[in-house]
Amino acid sequence: MASTVVTKSVGSPRIFYGWWMVMVSCIAMAAGPILITGTFGIFIKPLGETFGWSRSAISFAFSLVALLVSLYAPVVGTFVDRFGPRKVILCGAVVFGSGFCSFWFLSDSLWQFYGSYLLTALGGACLTSIPFATAISRWFVRQRGLALGLMGTGVFLGGMYAPPLVTYIITHADWRWAYVALGLLVWGIAIPTIGLFLTDSPQQIGLYPDGKKAEEPSPPIVTSQRTSSRDHTLAEARKTVPFWCMAASFALLSGTLHGCITHLAPLLTDTGLSPQQAATALMLLSAMGVLGRVIAGYLVDRFPAHLVAAGLFTGVALGLLAGLNAGDQRLALVFAAMIGLGFGAETDIMPYLIGHHFGLASFGKIFGWLYGAFAFGAVLGPLLMGWVFDTTGSYHNALMILIPATVLGAGLMLPLGGGGSSEELRVKSAELQA
Repeated sequence: MASTVVTKSVGSPRIFYGWWMVMVSCIAMAAGPILITGTFGIFIKPLGETFGWSRSAISFAFSLVALLVSLYAPVVGTFVDRFGPRKVILCGAVVFGSGFCSFWFLSDSLWQFYGSYLLTALGGACLTSIPFATAISRWFVRQRGLALGLMGTGVFLGGMYAPPLVTYIITHADWRWAYVALGLLVWGIAIPTIGLFLTDSPQQIGLYPDGKKAEEPSPPIVTSQRTSSRDHTLAEARKTVPFWCMAASFALLSGTLHGCITHLAPLLTDTGLSPQQAATALMLLSAMGVLGRVIAGYLVDRFPAHLVAAGLFTGVALGLLAGLNAGDQRLALVFAAMIGLGFGAETDIMPYLIGHHFGLASFGKIFGWLYGAFAFGAVLGPLLMGWVFDTTGSYHNALMILIPATVLGAGLMLPLGGGGSSEELRVKSAELQA
């Protein structure tokens, strides 16, 4: 069984076993919370037409989801540190799929609608990057950035197949069937994949991070960045400037990205693009998210992570400028592409920066709290977009607000010049295991 601890070391395979954990996590994350984020906007118009609800009322459900995740994420992080990523993911997947299936029974009650999304979010919070990044960070040090980036591509693979699938089901059947299909995807992909194949840490099967042998000496440390001399507890981390710079930056970028992703489909169709063209833009967004993950993961292993983050987040602001003229299909695709690139970069850089600045001893707890800030931004972004549209009949003013907020979020990355290199982290990880 995947969670069984053994003392006998397995043989040394040509491919480090940790890369199989990356693939397992990638597959499971394709049936994770991206199924909410990537499809929510597609349901806005059908639900409005069926029940007569306003867009701000429907968008409030997404804000409630994000609020629950922001409050629950620190709890998830604590559970991950205590019980292990595998158990947390499996329990969450059962609830997550049930939440989607509950929409089959949806009536015209907004409170029932909100309740179904809250149930879905309760399970979905356990399939965020918190447990997956915790596991992968235990398996890798030297190539942690790349490993986290490849792991997270599953999020965007889910975003590539889910929007066209949901659009097809709604067009040819009904939105209720679309929700049920999402629930079945969670049960059919995440549960067997994690239950059968995920191993929480290399030590459980007698291995070491990066495929290193126990007796291997550590190479000399060569780095241009400073690093913390020891691992931080949650209480210690919260007393540092980097912790709060990360929290503010993650919240601001999350508000921008989730607001745009949630309302991308109605924003584009309001400008005259067809539902199929809007779905294509969502697929491009997800494809660029994959690219953003890989690019960010590659770059942070080689350059200061805070500068990589600032540059990629600035690109999001440029995408918002293109979104102001989304009636032009080319600019609409640029808008979607830059939002996807930024979302992929942020969700990869978050765990990397946390590991660099605060170590692995309390990684789950610290990541849980900072993911809570990220989720809180996701509360405000969609709500702002929906409120501005209902007030003005356009998303233009909302984008004008998000542009300076995004630039500020990028700027808040600049003080984070104290992260360590991957070689330093490898030495720290070896000390922690000892």
